[in-house]
Amino acid sequence: MDFGFLSLLPPLVAIVLAVATRRVVLPLAAGVAVGALVLSFGRVELVTDFGTNDLVRVRFAAPSPWITGNKTRLVLIRMDHGEPRLPFISSPQFFRDNEPYLDSLEITLNSTVGSESTVQDLIDAFGKSSSRAQAIASISLEKGEPSTVIASSLPSNLEILEFEPQWKIIPKLGISFPSAAWWKALVIFVTTIYESISSMSHIQALIFSLLLGAMVGTLESGGGMRVLIQRLSSKIKSRRGAQTLIATSGLAVFFDDYANTLLLGGTMRSTADRYRLSRQKLAYLVDSTAAPVAGLAVVSTWAAIEISYMADGLAVAGINDNQAAFEMFIQSIPYRFYPWLALVMVFCVSVSQRDFGPMLKAEQAALASDSEVDFEAEENVIERYPRLWWAAVVPVVLCVVSVMLVLVYTGMKVHASAEESTLAGQAENGLLRQAGQVIGNGDSYVALMVGGAVGLLTAVVMHMALGGCRFVKCMKGAFGGARQMGPALLILWFAWALSAMTEKNALDTGGYLSSVLSDRLDVHLLPTVVFLIASAMAFSTGTSWGTMAILTPLSIGLALQLDVAGGPDGPIALATCGSVLAGAIFGDHCSPISDTTVLSSRASGCDHVAHVRTQMPYAVVVGVACILFGTLPAAFGVSPWISLFVGTVALVVIVRGFGKLPRETETADDAIVQK
Repeated sequence: MDFGFLSLLPPLVAIVLAVATRRVVLPLAAGVAVGALVLSFGRVELVTDFGTNDLVRVRFAAPSPWITGNKTRLVLIRMDHGEPRLPFISSPQFFRDNEPYLDSLEITLNSTVGSESTVQDLIDAFGKSSSRAQAIASISLEKGEPSTVIASSLPSNLEILEFEPQWKIIPKLGISFPSAAWWKALVIFVTTIYESISSMSHIQALIFSLLLGAMVGTLESGGGMRVLIQRLSSKIKSRRGAQTLIATSGLAVFFDDYANTLLLGGTMRSTADRYRLSRQKLAYLVDSTAAPVAGLAVVSTWAAIEISYMADGLAVAGINDNQAAFEMFIQSIPYRFYPWLALVMVFCVSVSQRDFGPMLKAEQAALASDSEVDFEAEENVIERYPRLWWAAVVPVVLCVVSVMLVLVYTGMKVHASAEESTLAGQAENGLLRQAGQVIGNGDSYVALMVGGAVGLLTAVVMHMALGGCRFVKCMKGAFGGARQMGPALLILWFAWALSAMTEKNALDTGGYLSSVLSDRLDVHLLPTVVFLIASAMAFSTGTSWGTMAILTPLSIGLALQLDVAGGPDGPIALATCGSVLAGAIFGDHCSPISDTTVLSSRASGCDHVAHVRTQMPYAVVVGVACILFGTLPAAFGVSPWISLFVGTVALVVIVRGFGKLPRETETADDAIVQK
């Protein structure tokens, strides 16, 4: 059923309101509400039992005359064909003054004794009917068994059912509308919200996010991560070493971007001051590693959310398989060009110590200052709990190992239940490919939940054993970490509901976009266009999660419909999927209202405006490189690894060619060593 431009209203309303209000939850809810209104006003329905005394209920839905201007009529004909055959469906259209005024759907049912048409026969016939017939109406079984005979139960040989809403006129204004539409809209809204949270895979994603958030909270409150970072910082001897340590530590805290910014920003201040790094540089190193590494990591608070969004996008294209979503998540990692190149840029700047733009001035000002830092308090903490750093390392390692083991275990069970011929065929593909198939067949949601539970339990036990942290304090930290995930989970909840509105069995937004753009937009430009749209939206709203929530299902569904031959494993779908995440993080890095940008500047003790001003030139350079060497070549089939290599070389050349060493760098390093 084609809703036309109206199918775009839910995501458009969500995007516009998100940009205008700089909020996410309410705009997403508004998008769901608009979708419910379009569905209720945009179609009319009738339910018939085919004269079976309510043994079955079959629902027919057709576009509303309020939208199309045409009335729809359903004609049921009972006929003895004399031989078994499926019901026959035709769709004649009636004209008046050369203008269509009536869409008709004629269904001929077989009443031959012993081979009467059943509900299942009718549903099968609809699936094989013409595209015009399927556009006129859809069919679904609401009650009863599909094998129930309906042809012999018709009260007569000809029954006419009309799809026509009951109109209600508003007094004085003279405006008419379907009288039951408002109530139907409310029912659709509530039902969609409920179904978005009642799905088992969605519940599992929420549980994992809460468990990992609780583990992060325990690592923060227990002090293990702080001692680990302080222990590492005591080993460095130069400004280059300090910058590299901060960047490398950002890679180590890969499981959550919030934890990354808060932990690194807070613990690395004294290190930055000791080696005369500007607070702007510290905020940049923290901010530009937090979201990129969390977005790329297989085990992070982002992982289950991304997999869920991808599953919704595949569902829009009719692929309802959670394992397909996990495989797309893994395969799209190389196509997330901005996170990769942003990390490359961080290490280019850290190792070369070259800067440009406002950051160069900030670094020169920091070198001109004469700061003294007292490390006695930090050293006392390390001396008091010398082994507490194990409480930060072991839980994360066990979390990752547990995820991999459960993936392999559940994947092997699927493998073991497969036919021997299939297994033999897979063995010919090589050990590496077979291992990938085993992991791909694993239950990713169960694996993530088990990993989160193992990590949380280990973090609590080890902090109590090594750091003297009481159980109550650990639980308070765990509860605080889980509570920090609340806003993100609320966003996720409404994002699921919004994506359900755009699916094929609802508004079919992807189908409409595909029909509009198939002749106007080169499919090879889709990843780049999606990257730019995601960047603009994330910049305007300040949230990468909200951007992914709105755009991921829509973009993946559109990519699969524009590039049917490529499928979920094709470069167009993978590059488009990666472009949503990449653009969301890019816009997030440039936005002054981004949550991670604010947290990075606050945790690092840096002026917020100064952080945005100094980070933006680096982010823009990486974003341009992402388009020129990433999204454009990848859409034409160039290997993403080649694109990443060329992009890395380009960034190294740019930093070496345009970056400059801050004055007095060597002198500052010598002075630090002497101290």
